[in-house]
Amino acid sequence: MKISKVEAIPLFAAFAEALDVVPPELSQPAFSMRDNPLLGQGAVIVRITTDEGLVGIGEAMGRPGPRGTAAHINEVLAPLLLGRDPRHHLALWTAMNEAMRFAPMGISGVDMALWDLRGKIYGDSLVNLLGGLMRDTVDCYASPIPYMATPEESAEKAREFLQQGFRAVKLKIGRGISQDLEHAEAARDALGNEVKLLVDANGAYTASDSIALAKELVKLDVYWLEEPAHPEYPEDLARIRRRVDLPVVSGEWLGSWTQFRDLIKAGAVDVVMPNITRCGGVTGIMKIADMAALENVKVAPHGVGAGLGIIAAIAACAVMPNFLIYEYNQLYNSLRHSVMRESIHFQDGVLRPNEGIGLGLTLNEETIERYRID
Repeated sequence: MKISKVEAIPLFAAFAEALDVVPPELSQPAFSMRDNPLLGQGAVIVRITTDEGLVGIGEAMGRPGPRGTAAHINEVLAPLLLGRDPRHHLALWTAMNEAMRFAPMGISGVDMALWDLRGKIYGDSLVNLLGGLMRDTVDCYASPIPYMATPEESAEKAREFLQQGFRAVKLKIGRGISQDLEHAEAARDALGNEVKLLVDANGAYTASDSIALAKELVKLDVYWLEEPAHPEYPEDLARIRRRVDLPVVSGEWLGSWTQFRDLIKAGAVDVVMPNITRCGGVTGIMKIADMAALENVKVAPHGVGAGLGIIAAIAACAVMPNFLIYEYNQLYNSLRHSVMRESIHFQDGVLRPNEGIGLGLTLNEETIERYRID
């Protein structure tokens, strides 16, 4: 059996096409979008076809530009894969990393499609291919309460997530300590004491400001402090971690497993947050989890993306021994549910893995054609 075709399709769903008015908290929901507003949601869909007619599908991260990632796959990775045996996923993953270390997002989509293809070859689910369930349900949190204009609006958003059944909610911070605390206090009051409140600064602060902020957040029973400083400064994160009584979390921006190695070895984190569509796919996220387990570090995957990546991540979370909680992103995204014909299984605050063959998904070709931008 040989790979006969590799195709990467960039998708983009502009907010302005779906909404009459794009609210500011959608275009600039967090510190990381302050100079680069979010105009919509993107994804890269990967299809790998064999000479026997089997097709595997996957998803690569669509940020910051889906066309660029699709071009890397089509122009660099596809020639490397054509004619190779799709069952040799680890050999192919290693070859892709050696050929294209600068673009792990492309590798992620190809690797995910190869795993889906292996499921179809062997007639089994991704969960079983990865070793079997460690848990039947996957704990998750709603993300995010974006940069709302007032604390009262943050509280209202928190209540919306409660009504949807979430048992944990994440608040975006990074607008200054006093303003952050006002919004965090409002969210905590709205959620009550039984629901987890997580906060994410997206690298907004220095080490000293992070420490001062964290001392106040402890009083609000915050569950974790995410990216108080940028992950490119692991020494700062390590300094913060030594000084605060909150778990320090980071990693959503990182692509290669060696970057996660450096973050963990620096003593910078209690929890790492790889995104399966950015960190090397299914193979990448499982390698990162194994590496983290050796240092007693938990894994809480980042959840931004379309439906294929979410389904693959839920499967990985279900088999991962050191899994903590999954980010089930709720920011408006026209692609999240429409890119596939199957549903994401969410109920009573938890997610459930798909039991189908491979990813257990079929693409919605109407959605693909509507939003493709190649």
